[in-house]
Amino acid sequence: MVPAARSAAGLINTTGDWPMKPTASTLEYQRFDPASCGFPRPFAPLLPAFRWSALSLGGGDAPDPALFEGPGVRHFSRGRYALHEAYRSAGVGPAGALLAPAYHCRTMMDPALALGGAVRFYDIGSDLTPDLDSIRALLAAPGVAARALVLPHYFGVEQPAALVDQLAALCAAHGMALVEDCSHAWQLAARRAPAARTQAGRAVVASPYKFFACEDGGVLWSAAVPSSPPASSGMLDELRALKRAWERSRLARQAGPPLPLPQAGRLEFGTVVAESGALPSPLYERACEQQASLGLSRWVMRRTRLTPLIRRRREHYQQWNAAVAGLRGARALFPELAPDCVPYMFPLEINMPNPSFFLLKQAGLPIWRWDDMAVSGSEVAARYRTHLLHLPCHQDLTREQMRWMTSLVAEVLA
Repeated sequence: MVPAARSAAGLINTTGDWPMKPTASTLEYQRFDPASCGFPRPFAPLLPAFRWSALSLGGGDAPDPALFEGPGVRHFSRGRYALHEAYRSAGVGPAGALLAPAYHCRTMMDPALALGGAVRFYDIGSDLTPDLDSIRALLAAPGVAARALVLPHYFGVEQPAALVDQLAALCAAHGMALVEDCSHAWQLAARRAPAARTQAGRAVVASPYKFFACEDGGVLWSAAVPSSPPASSGMLDELRALKRAWERSRLARQAGPPLPLPQAGRLEFGTVVAESGALPSPLYERACEQQASLGLSRWVMRRTRLTPLIRRRREHYQQWNAAVAGLRGARALFPELAPDCVPYMFPLEINMPNPSFFLLKQAGLPIWRWDDMAVSGSEVAARYRTHLLHLPCHQDLTREQMRWMTSLVAEVLA
């Protein structure tokens, strides 16, 4: 059991005596609550915003249309609901468990909990690769048989091909589906999709809104996908989405003055909350399980020019690499990009979250981190929950925004 972390404000227990012995489907969580911190609105957008100039209205340099239609593909409003269908098709539920990585976003597990399935966590290395011995141990343990294993390609970085092959063979031997979570890796999903649409026991899931400048989107490619499509959005929903896209685009370009760094001694460090339960998180809406993505989103996906998008993401990632090289307070998790890698965000491991994370957030730096996570016993996951920052490198960031962000990080973590 990983000991509960503590913030300056302490740890709040919302479940009585903690830790508690979980049931088959009950999980324990540690969740960071920033309510007392008063973080300002980020100075730059975390995700891309809509721009007409990013589109190829004639169809050139856009994704292959075959990715979006035909047998073995379904569209959902979010990747988590595509995962729900992948898990359901594999048999996850009261009689089938899910194997998930110890370092995770809650939305990887929420669909399994919505299906009434148990979740068991396999360990990962410091490079976020699965620990095969940990997986074998879970498969050998008594209890409900596992029916699916979810494998994320974190930050757009492809898991080693030999390791994926080993996992596929292990899953096949145990009657499990291998679900590749490409929510961070659209281009990898595009390469994997054709095989997933015809190969039993394999599924690929993507979250296009993290790659394209669209309002929503989740895609599942699988031979097990039924022909009945999810419910389409109405015209009012489409118009509201168009309004949100315009507003996000406008806000993304309203670069107000950067905020000064606060004094470390005056920072609020929030609260760590201990919870337990067997239900999905508030991020999961059961009513959306059969909701298709917006027509507007699919229109943007089909018409986005890929070449400048890929070039800018890689350039921004390399700018981050150059800015953090040699810093004493941090290290790049993946300092090298494969030639075909299109990154989602730049993962940066910091030595001291208190105060570094809070200084950066109070200065308006856009940061994500997975600090709402199930307790698993993994030392790597326990550390990365608070020490691994997700920094934006998407195509819509301006030169000024990148210069400000990289300079700020270099100053705080020097």
